[in-house]
Amino acid sequence: MKKKLVSMLLCMAMAATMITGCGDKKAGDDAADTADQSVQSTQTETAKPQETAAKEESSGDDITLTWAVFETDNYTAEVWQHIIDAFESDNPGIKIEKVLMTGDSRPQFLKTMLSAGNMPDINIDPVDLASTEGVYAEVPEELLAKYEDSSVVSFDGKKTLVPAYKAYRTQVYYNKAQFADAGITETPKTWDEFTAVCDKLQAKGYTPLMGVGASDLWATAFGYWTGVVNSELYSAYPNFNRDILDGKLSWTDKVLSDTLKSWQSLTKYYHKGSMSFSNTQATSEFMSGSAAMFMDGAWSAPTIDNSTEYSADDFGTFMMPTPSGAKTYCTMPQYWGVAETCKNKEAAFKFCEYVLGGNPDIYKYYLQADGTFSVTKTPVTYDMGPVQTEFIKNLEGYELVPEAMKLVGDDAFPTGFEDYTLKSLQNIFTGADVDKELSTWDAEMQRLGAQK
Repeated sequence: MKKKLVSMLLCMAMAATMITGCGDKKAGDDAADTADQSVQSTQTETAKPQETAAKEESSGDDITLTWAVFETDNYTAEVWQHIIDAFESDNPGIKIEKVLMTGDSRPQFLKTMLSAGNMPDINIDPVDLASTEGVYAEVPEELLAKYEDSSVVSFDGKKTLVPAYKAYRTQVYYNKAQFADAGITETPKTWDEFTAVCDKLQAKGYTPLMGVGASDLWATAFGYWTGVVNSELYSAYPNFNRDILDGKLSWTDKVLSDTLKSWQSLTKYYHKGSMSFSNTQATSEFMSGSAAMFMDGAWSAPTIDNSTEYSADDFGTFMMPTPSGAKTYCTMPQYWGVAETCKNKEAAFKFCEYVLGGNPDIYKYYLQADGTFSVTKTPVTYDMGPVQTEFIKNLEGYELVPEAMKLVGDDAFPTGFEDYTLKSLQNIFTGADVDKELSTWDAEMQRLGAQK
């Protein structure tokens, strides 16, 4: 499961692709109330009077496709509209209507839309439903042939996902001035050095760590889970997902339990307002100096580099040390899916191909918006700022492993399981007994698996 990241090749390979997506606001537990409204509002915004549309038709009626997207500080409404405008200009006769995913769980939003019979034609972040029979259409082989073999996945022999990008995960962003003022001259390389840095910062009057809570349930454990827990699990068990699914391992495993208890030992260093912050608010608080460090995804690198309020030279980034000294690092491939209910699948896959590499300028624009890496066999690259460049350099010497909760294909965990664990991890962060929380995970995974 592991691929050695050779130092020399890493800088070249990573410069030929780019960092992770998802300043992730996941969409919705309130989706049931908003799903129909999302479709209706976007249709209202983009619909043209019948007589006007008739004048614009080149041959017969225009094809209209709905496209489910989410918005963040990086993925703004302007970004999506630029992509739509470019595609419609180059493909007369095909119209794209945006459906905005709302709430804090995108999988839940899409499940609600599916149940309501309003499934968008094209979905960003379709992974949780991809293993469910009949939800997404099989992708044409000639389209899949354009992507790296390692990014193409199947579910029981069916390939229903279009590769979109590679998303590298957590590092620790830090405030250089606060480090210097606390007498910290080097970034920590071991767990003991990391806790010593936290102590020095605290002794100097600085808050060592920024955290996240509020509506962004996914973000509370994100930094620690992807930066530490995932590394410990895959270092101890190279086939972790398969071992869990086959019953060879339990979620009550000591490696997982001990690693989460180590997380609890850090809570004394976190900003006391962490649980009231969304991910966007936490990022803003960190950049304004409210905390010295922030464990966050790679999307924060371009956010810092492109800031007009702060200088990128004031911040740096380093790999989060692990208690055991494990040096592995995870990536999350991202995908798009075309709904089986889509009445114009050929046009839908044409849109996917156009955005995800068919038009290199648009693919570059899409990747650069959130600092992600291309997955096309012909790499698409872009220039990086200083923090993003440092982020990539830090990966040298680390082994690349899957992200357990985001692994797709036959080794994926059941739909809904990640959402369950996110709530449990938030409980752990706020003081719940680790072993009691983990004791419920096996049963929940079996229950969801049986539903599938």
